[in-house]
Amino acid sequence: MEKTQKKGNKSLVTGVVFLVVFAAIAVIGYVFYDKIFTEDAWVVSDPTPYPFLNAILALIPCIVNSGLIFFITIAVLFIICIVLDKVFRGTPRRLTIGKLVKSLVKVVVWVVCAIAVLAVWGINVAALVAGAGVLTLIVGLGMQSLIADVVAGVFLVCDGTLQVGDIVTIDGWRGTVQEIGIRNTTLVNYSGDIRVANNSTIKVFVNQSRKDSYPTVIVGVPYEENLQHVKEVFEANKGKIKEMCPALLSDIDFNGVDALASSSVDLHFGATCKESDFFAAQRQMRGAIKTVFEENGISVPFPQVVVHDAKEE
Repeated sequence: MEKTQKKGNKSLVTGVVFLVVFAAIAVIGYVFYDKIFTEDAWVVSDPTPYPFLNAILALIPCIVNSGLIFFITIAVLFIICIVLDKVFRGTPRRLTIGKLVKSLVKVVVWVVCAIAVLAVWGINVAALVAGAGVLTLIVGLGMQSLIADVVAGVFLVCDGTLQVGDIVTIDGWRGTVQEIGIRNTTLVNYSGDIRVANNSTIKVFVNQSRKDSYPTVIVGVPYEENLQHVKEVFEANKGKIKEMCPALLSDIDFNGVDALASSSVDLHFGATCKESDFFAAQRQMRGAIKTVFEENGISVPFPQVVVHDAKEE
């Protein structure tokens, strides 16, 4: 999670820097409006005897206008994101829809910004848009996977099967859903590692956040130990074990013998907890059961090998 926070802080700083730069350009354009944008402006009247330098100065109005457009675009996106965060806050479902809407809005706003900048530089936008329609049809045929990702992302959000904050397992990789974008879904595991999966590839997954989880542990006892005595010790200390496991929501269940292993009789224990506490609950259960067993003279066995001498026999 620390990696994710650092990445978010870096993106925020970068955005602020760009906003300041484009704001400075906009201020310069306003202050020196008469010298830049009027018909007899200084920059377009060939102020120097050098044609190359005059050509560069003549580009200043386009540069300033482009900076102004970028400034307005970033400011509008900033305001829209704040509004969307206010509107879509609360439940995980609302957060998920909010993130998807923000992704779509960003794409639309930046496309409009690009068209406006091209118009400032004298490019025939109408012809470009008309040509883009044909190009989009051609490119769309070759971008079916991208379209599938977008459609799958919309259905994931609308169906509510996957939400921001859910703990899920996708293709054997367990993590918390950080974002469902228009193309990708981002997961973060307990160690802060990030995995990005295309929405269209998420065919089967396990959502472990909708109900309380039931972590289980296996604890071995020696073969010579009386199982009825072990059960009585466990039942007498169940409350104490629960106190030693703050991650648990219920008392621990003794589910009987799980296996007759080579060096131990393996006992099966389980309890309920929040999915976010799954691994912590397992660690606490193992430690608490071992501590209580040792306090009551029940040892945890270790691998043993019995050797017979054929000659003595």
